[in-house]
Amino acid sequence: MPCVRVSTPTGNAIVCMSRPRFKACSCGSGRRADLLCDWKVEGGTCDAKICTACTHVPAEHKDLCPTHAAEWDRRQAERASR
Repeated sequence: MPCVRVSTPTGNAIVCMSRPRFKACSCGSGRRADLLCDWKVEGGTCDAKICTACTHVPAEHKDLCPTHAAEWDRRQAERASR
């Protein structure tokens, strides 16, 4: 948390800046990331920070980031073509 000293008409003050109170979505929209990607990877899940606007929901309580949503769609299309 960076702090700076500033001069005021009545004396000096120290002003400390806080970090953003939320994590930004990894899609780059600047929206609040309220979700994590549930795509399984070695050692757990992807956990990319995603917002409600860019999530893909393939099943109840499952959210995918845009990258893994594209992979999900590719796999579904592959299954359908068999």
